[in-house]
Amino acid sequence: MEDHSMSKTKLTKYTPGGIKELLAISWPIMLSCAAGGSMIVIDRIILSRYSVEAFNACFGVIQWYWAFFFTALEFVLISEVFVGQYNGARRYEEIGPVVWQMIWFCLGMLIFYIPLAFFVAPYLVADNIAFLGLPYLKIILLFIPINCIGMGALTAFFIGRGKTKIIPVIAVISNILNIVLDYCFIFGIRVNGVQLIPEGGIIGAAIATVISQTVPLFLLFALFLSKSNRERFNTSRMEFRLDLLTSCLKVGGPSTVARFINSALWAVMTQIIVTHVTTDDFQGYGIVHSIYLLFFFIIKGISAGTRTICANAIGAEEWEVIHKNMHSWLVLGWIVFIVATVGMLGFPDELIRIFLDETENSNASNLAQWMLIWAWWVFILDYVVNNLVSILLAAGDTTFTMLVHTICFILCAIVPTYVGLVYYGKTSIIFWQFMLLDSVVRILFFVYRYRSGRWMKNKLV
Repeated sequence: MEDHSMSKTKLTKYTPGGIKELLAISWPIMLSCAAGGSMIVIDRIILSRYSVEAFNACFGVIQWYWAFFFTALEFVLISEVFVGQYNGARRYEEIGPVVWQMIWFCLGMLIFYIPLAFFVAPYLVADNIAFLGLPYLKIILLFIPINCIGMGALTAFFIGRGKTKIIPVIAVISNILNIVLDYCFIFGIRVNGVQLIPEGGIIGAAIATVISQTVPLFLLFALFLSKSNRERFNTSRMEFRLDLLTSCLKVGGPSTVARFINSALWAVMTQIIVTHVTTDDFQGYGIVHSIYLLFFFIIKGISAGTRTICANAIGAEEWEVIHKNMHSWLVLGWIVFIVATVGMLGFPDELIRIFLDETENSNASNLAQWMLIWAWWVFILDYVVNNLVSILLAAGDTTFTMLVHTICFILCAIVPTYVGLVYYGKTSIIFWQFMLLDSVVRILFFVYRYRSGRWMKNKLV
């Protein structure tokens, strides 16, 4: 039996890069992402019970939230790569200061997000959903910097070292809190004729979301600043270091720009869709997007595990671990294929019906079923794309990934979808069809990049 006791990248008791190690690191992240994704889906389910208009408004503006949230999060999470490489190189005392630079960066983002919420947001939302959607968007935009501290900087401290078990615990606490608060703030609470909590509708959903995202932050901070972490990882060294932040900006900048462009284009496309298709069509589009999001935790968890393993391997210069990890996630891909097939295509009626009242007609349901087939194909290919990208990002190969993501998304998805909707009167299903084309092209580019070996020259520490 092969001895891996001397491996510098030994994050678990299992073989470095093997299937068991990948699962050991990924499953807590998957649970965390499942809880986070279900939080959003549950918001939509409860709002769909409140009113179709509230559901459509929430889905219509949430794309702008994702654009600005994931742009910030993309940069903050680059600290995960630094943490992983420092951990692999056993330079533990440098981990804490990296995390603190991300915390200061998050707080500094308030300068941008406050005017964004109050002065820019009104120009981003389509007129037919602005009345309900704009107040919701303003509230959740304001809390993006605070959310990024918890989901970004502090989470990277644990995930980058392969210590992922705390993450799902935090996510479950947040998710349960969100469900309870959703019902309280959306529908209100009346006891013996006394309105204890007023009916808030979609604004109530926004308040519930930001509270449930903020509360667990205190637990993460307590763990981050524990005595053992202060002594080993210098987590009490909170001084601002421009040189360290600049290093993070240099590495994380390209992928952050790519994330913003892609997310913003997706948000713009959503505004175009909502103004060019019927209410039933847009509702079906929103349902399928919600179902996709419900299963995306699998991709997110395994690809995050891949990035953690590869970043540590690069820090320790153990390249064979990376190749073994690639084999591992490819093998696990067959299980992902089966789960996605059964989950997304095995019971489509039951899935779609969750988002529909019994009194609603079947038109939105029929449209959603056709879209779900295309979304399934996108999901399968996205699994491959995200894991390939995780390897490249673990090495700091961010410029190439930025260019591929941006150019392919614009040329293969956004432009043809726009032409189909505006000039040919197509339904929103064409967006998923062109997203499939986009995924195929990106796979070709990322496979080429991986095989070229150029990414191996980007060691950060």
